[in-house]
Amino acid sequence: MFSMQKFKLKFILLVLAGVFIIKCGDYRPSSLGYPYRIFIVADSLLWEDIKQPVSDMFEGEVLTPVSEKKFYFTWIPLRMLNEFKKRMNIFFIGVLNENGEVNQYLKNVLPEEFKKGVEEGRYFYLFQDDLFARDQIGLFMVARDRKAFLKYFDEMKKQIYNTFEQKYYARLKKSMFEKGEQFKVEEYIENNFDFSIRVQHDYFVAIEEPQVPYLWLRRFDPDRWVSIWKIKGDSSMFTLDSIANVRDRFTRKYYEGDYVIREDTKLIQTDFKGQPTYKMVGLWRNDSILIGGPFRTYVIHYPQDSALYFVDIAVMAPGLLKKPYLDQLEVIARTFEIKGRAKKERQR
Repeated sequence: MFSMQKFKLKFILLVLAGVFIIKCGDYRPSSLGYPYRIFIVADSLLWEDIKQPVSDMFEGEVLTPVSEKKFYFTWIPLRMLNEFKKRMNIFFIGVLNENGEVNQYLKNVLPEEFKKGVEEGRYFYLFQDDLFARDQIGLFMVARDRKAFLKYFDEMKKQIYNTFEQKYYARLKKSMFEKGEQFKVEEYIENNFDFSIRVQHDYFVAIEEPQVPYLWLRRFDPDRWVSIWKIKGDSSMFTLDSIANVRDRFTRKYYEGDYVIREDTKLIQTDFKGQPTYKMVGLWRNDSILIGGPFRTYVIHYPQDSALYFVDIAVMAPGLLKKPYLDQLEVIARTFEIKGRAKKERQR
């Protein structure tokens, strides 16, 4: 119902952005704050009524091993918008058949065509990048009434969340590599291994064994790392026990005894740069030095060489939020390339 309106939505989006931005001039400031914080602009009674399903989708739970959230919501009234308009993520939520300062504000600034589409159930959500500031993600979710909002959100929530997450990671990648990328380290890896990966500033090669091959990239404050290794294998190994056993074998050797906590770990199907693959998501522990934390392991099948590549990321950060560091590691992990299979991601 919504997919046929993509072109119109983009046009309406530009009109809507103009309404908001024109008073700020052509030069918007850079966005500020934490990239994982989302500021919600909605009338308080509406937000109380619909926040649970929205929160469940966007905040969720991530075990690290303590409970963290994927993203963190902060509700603000419209009168505080100027104070928060430079933040990195702003969501506007409203319904057309109610009064209230945010609902009325949206009715005043939304184009007539868009409001008509909302009333008819053709439009529900739209994204706008750089709404008030550069590198800002803006999202508008508007329905005819509360019942329609809950209905459309339930139908579209995965699509909305996935789009937001893609924008979030794209922005994070840009900020991570626009300064301090280690081209010499990347060139060394490419010349000595059968794969390549982008290396952010402050990472160093902790262990390298090209003959295995095995590579450990590490960074401190807090301690986090990316490791890559290759084994002979095929898709028959895509079970939790098999993948966890392989990881344990390598981490006991290179990480001084780390192992996978099976009961807090799962194997999921996912996508790695367009290739269907598997990802192990869970917790690791090291009993000898009494530490632990979260990890993610991509297992990439390369049938041309009867091989499996493991791209493993992990964090040890007691007392700190670990999900933001996992997100940074995800960005680095997804720059991994097997030589000869795909074009270079970056044009130098």
